[in-house]
Amino acid sequence: MNIARIAQHLGQLSEIREPDTAGTTRRAFTPAYRVGRAWLAERMQAAGLQVRVDAGGNLIGRLPGSDATLAPIVLGSHTDTVMAGGMYDGALGVLTALEVATTLREQGHVLRHPLEVVDFLAEESTPLGSLIGSTAMMMGLPDDVLDRHIPDWGNLRVAIDAVGGDSRAVHQPLRHASDIAAYLELHIEQGPVLEARDVAVAAVTGIVGIRRADIVCRGRADHAGTATMDWRHDALVPVAELITAAERIARAQPGCVATVGSLQVLPNQSNVVPSTVRFSVEMRSMVWAEVEQMWHALEQLFTQACQIRHVEYDIVFMHDSQPVQFAPDMVDCIADACAHYSGHRVCMPSGAGHDAGILGLSVPTGMLFVRTKDGRSHCPEEFAAPADIAVAAHAFMRAVQHLDQRG
Repeated sequence: MNIARIAQHLGQLSEIREPDTAGTTRRAFTPAYRVGRAWLAERMQAAGLQVRVDAGGNLIGRLPGSDATLAPIVLGSHTDTVMAGGMYDGALGVLTALEVATTLREQGHVLRHPLEVVDFLAEESTPLGSLIGSTAMMMGLPDDVLDRHIPDWGNLRVAIDAVGGDSRAVHQPLRHASDIAAYLELHIEQGPVLEARDVAVAAVTGIVGIRRADIVCRGRADHAGTATMDWRHDALVPVAELITAAERIARAQPGCVATVGSLQVLPNQSNVVPSTVRFSVEMRSMVWAEVEQMWHALEQLFTQACQIRHVEYDIVFMHDSQPVQFAPDMVDCIADACAHYSGHRVCMPSGAGHDAGILGLSVPTGMLFVRTKDGRSHCPEEFAAPADIAVAAHAFMRAVQHLDQRG
């Protein structure tokens, strides 16, 4: 496989980013994202793939197989990023999948199954949601999600149409489980485990469940000097209590995490009591009952904190993605391929959400992790060594060929 070509493509794509932003910022639905998509479509066409955008806004390149009756083996990830992100998260998976297809075609090796390379729409969290493309493909999107209006972002229906999708056709799943023979995703680890074990690659056993909520807390603006403490309806204080409680509750439950990562305070002035706070809260665990327990404890505490201060709150959006455990034979397929090239057979769960988590609910799914320096991700310092990428790419190809041979 041409590892230098993967590196070249990574570098070229990383240069397509939003102006006046740090790192690699290419958030879904932005002009920069659409430019990146156009660049990727050109690379797919140059590799001889049949290129299209499905109704869910997923960019798909297809390489025909020798048996047209077989469902495709699908390889994918995403090319959208977080704000001030890195160049490897998502993009490495898409570009390695593209390299697999390109190598097969250049070497004249025709798989029995068709092969599809998918750049899923909006895997990262945005005000319009996350895991949008994979959810549209395998589950469909309801009207309340499509029509929810977000200031400065519009609504998802318009956004999907703007990237070439068709929001009128996504109420039902775009594909059935039988339409996909298997799904494989290569991704950087985004954590410290592989580096600590001095191992380049690993097979992923499953993906955590995630509950994410967007909440608006409404109090009353008053003069910070003349409004006595007993008289205030401060919208920020209950949120502050929730933040510290989230840390405390998650720390008490090994394997669980909770985060408040987005906070907007109005009127955001030093001498005015906060009137409105918009914020996000999310929690993760491999055990869904633990997610629900954390949520119940936090909501109960937050409700009480709001009542004491006579402020109100609304949960304006909540998204659940259930934990998924990959089938043992798919984990073995990836683990064996990794061991062949790295000399180590390592299996581990993912604490991050991925499109594989959506497909893994109904389709045979495997996932391969690549070591990241210092475990860093979602930041400009994100880095995977070329030697590790080489090991991962060859293991990925081996897994594809094994799945094709087994039927």
